[in-house]
Amino acid sequence: MAYPVWSQPSKDPENCMSRALTVTTLVISSLALAVSGWTALQLHQSQSDERVITARGLVIRDATGQARVILGAPVPDPLTKGVTQGPRASPLSGLILLGADGSERGGYGTVDVGDEAILTLDDASGTTEVFKVTANPDRGATLVVKHQNSTGAMLTSWQGKPELIFLNDDEQTHYISPHSAAAP
Repeated sequence: MAYPVWSQPSKDPENCMSRALTVTTLVISSLALAVSGWTALQLHQSQSDERVITARGLVIRDATGQARVILGAPVPDPLTKGVTQGPRASPLSGLILLGADGSERGGYGTVDVGDEAILTLDDASGTTEVFKVTANPDRGATLVVKHQNSTGAMLTSWQGKPELIFLNDDEQTHYISPHSAAAP
């Protein structure tokens, strides 16, 4: 049987070397193409709108490098001007907002002890909660609105009935609850 000219085995060493070089080049090129395709697919998947990021926390910083938003499970202890003010009463998982000076200005989250959900807004120094909503699955809800001078009001259903409590700057407390006299 006669072979076509292009498929006949060659005994010429130079021709054998050329074929080996061609086959090697094709194999390496195919491998490089496959790796490039796999890398492009991975990059596309990492930039997909359907991707899920799994983490214990995320810190978002402003242009100066100051942390402004903390998302965590749990979040760190309260901060005033970037300095920790001691431990939280219970670990909190959620979102913390920080002012330009690093002071905690509020947050939203759930506490591990008591199973409460909490929403707070703090004063500019980060030391006084001026607005706080607490929801407890067993005890109801409470709304507290406060001034830095300690005056404020609280609306609560904590004891199983609605109550409105006022606190004056002289630390006198006035209660309004069903079947009681109105506050002066």
